[in-house]
Amino acid sequence: MASNIKRLQDRAAAIASRMSELASIEERSEDQTEEIGRLSSEADKVKADLEFEERLAAKEAELRSVVEKAAPAPVEVAAEKKVEIRQVLPHHTTLRCFNDGPDSVEQAYRVGRWIRGHVFRNEDDLRWCRDHGVEARAMNEGSNAAGGALVPEEFSSQVIRRTEEFGTFPASGVETMSMTRDTMVIPKRLTGTTAYFIGEGSAVTESEPTYGNVNLVAKKLAVSCRMSSEVVEDALVSLADQVTMEFATSLAYKIDLCGWTADGTSTYGGIRGITTKINDGNHTASVHTAASGNTSFETLDLEDFLGCVGKLPIYARQGARWFVSPAGYAASIQRLKYAAGGVTGEEIGSGYVDSFLGYPVQVVHVMNSTLGADASAIKVLFGNVGLSSIYARRRDFSVRLFDQVYATTDQLLLQGTMRFDINHHTLGSTSEAGPVIALKSAAS
Repeated sequence: MASNIKRLQDRAAAIASRMSELASIEERSEDQTEEIGRLSSEADKVKADLEFEERLAAKEAELRSVVEKAAPAPVEVAAEKKVEIRQVLPHHTTLRCFNDGPDSVEQAYRVGRWIRGHVFRNEDDLRWCRDHGVEARAMNEGSNAAGGALVPEEFSSQVIRRTEEFGTFPASGVETMSMTRDTMVIPKRLTGTTAYFIGEGSAVTESEPTYGNVNLVAKKLAVSCRMSSEVVEDALVSLADQVTMEFATSLAYKIDLCGWTADGTSTYGGIRGITTKINDGNHTASVHTAASGNTSFETLDLEDFLGCVGKLPIYARQGARWFVSPAGYAASIQRLKYAAGGVTGEEIGSGYVDSFLGYPVQVVHVMNSTLGADASAIKVLFGNVGLSSIYARRRDFSVRLFDQVYATTDQLLLQGTMRFDINHHTLGSTSEAGPVIALKSAAS
């Protein structure tokens, strides 16, 4: 019965995807029009069959609750599953991802049982997942299901949340948005209207704002890990926590590279990071070069940083912050702060605040960390990334399980994917500074 439901769901998702493609065609051929009619008829039949199978599954669960007195399918899932989880599988390790509430162990157990059920095709585990609402499917192109897998909400939400927590770019204040299709074009204001003085009875000189386009194209980012079948069998809670942690940190690291330092090659899906793009010669007004001789973090002085503050436009100062690597922070900003000495009244009243020249400091691990001479390199960023960049997500997270790839070594492959794009659309020009200023080390 479960296989029939999954087959029908997969076919429904495929029909919906194909009909969406055909609907986007402005001038359809006769064959395409006929295909739409066939798909519409088939969709009605699939929907009816799916509703029938779901009614059968619901009736089966209802009967099971009467027959299986020892382990009934719970009506109030939340109340009974907590008791079952804590009795069935206690964990013996400190959880790093599922650690933010009283239900965290329960959530990890649900994910672990989902993994085991789908890896070993164990009917008890699969039935448990159905009875406890672990699986959910939505039939549209942007959903995890249509992307290729049935993903427990606890799994995908933890990966997404931890990715943004572990990563520095999503937490930089960047504008985030969801993409409703694979390619999106967003208008961007380039110039505004102009005001003129006029004499009495004179005509008003007209002016119009101009707009450009920000292009977003979803790129697929994938991560996978191997695990032994013994781990899947014996350590459900720890397994779920470990897999979630590995996926989240890997995705976060790659997103950070794409957002901050990527060079536009295929390694980064064609994305250019902000430190690369701002230094391409087309945004020189947004680059402040350190004084002669200041070729390293260790030689940057207060005037170099003040020069960045002086260049930043007024509109970008609210929400502005410093972005620098841990090594660079210690060798430059922290060095200058300690050299100044003393404790201010503000620090006494509010405790330690990680700020510099009145603006917060955000440490970015993937940014330039080279100590010693490093001429003509972007060392620090200062400004409001929310005004310069967009982080757009097409599909948050989906996952697949493969049990045959490493069958000879009795290992399993878990593969996760997400789709997103990053576009640094406003970085100034050769004559006008943008909302982010780059501090560049001197040439010599």
